[in-house]
Amino acid sequence: MDTDPIFTDIEEKKPIVLLVDDSEPTLELLKEYFDTANVKGHLECDIISAHDGQEAVDLIDLWQPAIVICDIQMPKKNGLEVFEHFNNRSRKQNPYCFFCLLTNMEEERAHAFRVGVDGFLAKKELNYFPFTLLLKSWLRLVAFERKYGEL
Repeated sequence: MDTDPIFTDIEEKKPIVLLVDDSEPTLELLKEYFDTANVKGHLECDIISAHDGQEAVDLIDLWQPAIVICDIQMPKKNGLEVFEHFNNRSRKQNPYCFFCLLTNMEEERAHAFRVGVDGFLAKKELNYFPFTLLLKSWLRLVAFERKYGEL
């Protein structure tokens, strides 16, 4: 029996996506997108959320999510500090996972790219269809890498 902590339902093996943002409206919008996508069958994953960087670090250690979508400007730890923790601890235990930053600022994106963040989403451009397609491709990539190893 598979006891990989990445899956909340061992029978269905749904990957976990961690949403991290100190803005409740942004978290609610993202959760709404995920709920809609799960109901329509566009995505199959479980969602957990955090409201600050320290809570995100704690959840990353506990759940080892397949994908982390994280705001960059947050209290306690910013998104880059969360990424550093994710990269140094979670990725070593579970190398096939994906970290995405939520930011509108070009200079934050450039810095994040230099330190190795996997992707970006602009908060001001969040839209159900592009968001869902992007998440679907990331989930497929994670599943592929877990099955066949790193590309």
